[in-house]
Amino acid sequence: MNQHTTTDSTPTEVDVLVVGAGFSGLRALQHLREKGYTVHVIEAGDDVGGTWYWNTYPGARVDIESLEYSYAFDDDLQQEWVWPERYAAQSDVLRYLRHVADRFDLRRDITFGERVTSCVFDEGDGTWLITTDTGAQWRSRFFIPAVGFLSTPYIPEIEGLADFDGPVIHSAQWPREGIDLTGKRVAIIGTGSSGVQLIPKIAEQAESLTVLQRSPMWVVPLQNTPMPLEYQTRIKSVYPELRRRELDESFAGNFLVDWEMRPSETRSALEVTPEEREAEYEFRWEAGGLSLYTSFADLIFNQEANDTLRDFLERKVRGMIKDPATADQLIPKDHPPLTKRLCCETGYYDAFNRDNVHLVNTKADPIATVTPTGVRLASGVTVDADVLVLATGFDAATGSLTRLNITGTGGRTLAEHWAAGARTHLGLMSDAFPNMFFLSGPLSPGGFFSPPLQSDYQVQVAGRIMDMVGEQGARSIEPKGESIDGWMAQVDAIYNMTLAPKASSWWSGENIPGKPKQFLYFLGGFAMYRDLCEQELAEGLQDYVVSDGAVPAGATS
Repeated sequence: MNQHTTTDSTPTEVDVLVVGAGFSGLRALQHLREKGYTVHVIEAGDDVGGTWYWNTYPGARVDIESLEYSYAFDDDLQQEWVWPERYAAQSDVLRYLRHVADRFDLRRDITFGERVTSCVFDEGDGTWLITTDTGAQWRSRFFIPAVGFLSTPYIPEIEGLADFDGPVIHSAQWPREGIDLTGKRVAIIGTGSSGVQLIPKIAEQAESLTVLQRSPMWVVPLQNTPMPLEYQTRIKSVYPELRRRELDESFAGNFLVDWEMRPSETRSALEVTPEEREAEYEFRWEAGGLSLYTSFADLIFNQEANDTLRDFLERKVRGMIKDPATADQLIPKDHPPLTKRLCCETGYYDAFNRDNVHLVNTKADPIATVTPTGVRLASGVTVDADVLVLATGFDAATGSLTRLNITGTGGRTLAEHWAAGARTHLGLMSDAFPNMFFLSGPLSPGGFFSPPLQSDYQVQVAGRIMDMVGEQGARSIEPKGESIDGWMAQVDAIYNMTLAPKASSWWSGENIPGKPKQFLYFLGGFAMYRDLCEQELAEGLQDYVVSDGAVPAGATS
């Protein structure tokens, strides 16, 4: 139910208007309201949850352990919540976020079921005017589009797609009531994270499943289990130390606590014996999840070191797939391991050993058209299907922002300003869009750091900047253009030190035709990122200007 339905000509005024009620939006509401700001959230869905509200497809779950993929700002919340599995299913993450909303009485400041249609900065008084599809308007001093970096589904332009007789379902738009696939012939396009989670579930139900794969991914076992009570109790007892280390020492915001908070390796994969290296890889494989990222320090920098991991993973895949030709098709040839985000599997490789699952290489034989009854390939071969599933991913980082119809100074839209690529400073703010803050936005560590932890820190930084603007009596603040240029150069410099340029992925926007190629995330690690933010604050935000052109006098802590 909507809490705000006013459609008269007078906008409702608040200090901060937030769009999105996922992890970031809820934390922004809780923290900034606690600081004394009046805050309101607009959410297109009928409940909180963000991506965990929308992505209800079978198999959807986290790939960071539940005990770490959660808020750290309130210890009572950490201690009271009981996770049923080590890696939470979508339904349990949603249940958790509903609990957070109720526990902190957040719903009274959230409007559900309304979609933002325009966001316009008023240069006269330094405020934002936000309009929704109901005609409701809000005026706020500060604006936070907390819309997530993987929330705009990508629907590929395939000839004939609209002519298909059966259901066409994007993984992020799965029917909330579900769909019965019993006895159905299903074709699925895409083998990224969503496809890897969906394929085993569909294979168990459908009469036949044809997987249309353009580029295979490196896939590792999740090793999920029901949550052992003793394990959860023990981890909760060391939460303060664990959370400190997540921020101070980890690269991605998790220590994969099943390895007893074992430190990340600082050795080279080339300085140990082959037996030691194999044992380390095997240990991480059995530990599950994303732990291979931190098995050796040079895997993302050194091709020779990376090749040792490739050899290990290839042997693992070939050992799990009965048909050697199918195994060969499931092993990536176009990118080194870790240069795209690893996918975590539960039953994925086993699915290809089933008689009702068929793999088609669409790089060798591309999709030509969708027909009313299936998919026709360039060779003329037809895949018959009753249901077509699109596991084709998202317009990452920028897509969810540019579609909000945001207009900054000079009447320039965000889409126009970012036509050649996203422009942010520290992933927090963009020039020409004063008083607007991003959470897990482009050119932040967002694609490589646990979203609950990053959004928590960035919300606090945004709050400190808001305080400074208020203390100055200023109308608005934005980063200098040259400061953004410097930050973008730093992001690119670190990216080019790695093997990541050898891969085409959503990290660099290459999954979206026509999107500028740009590496969209900071690869320096969260500790370095936090140090740079703190330095900026301590030096009085010298890379920013307020509405009168002056540099803020000093930072608050």
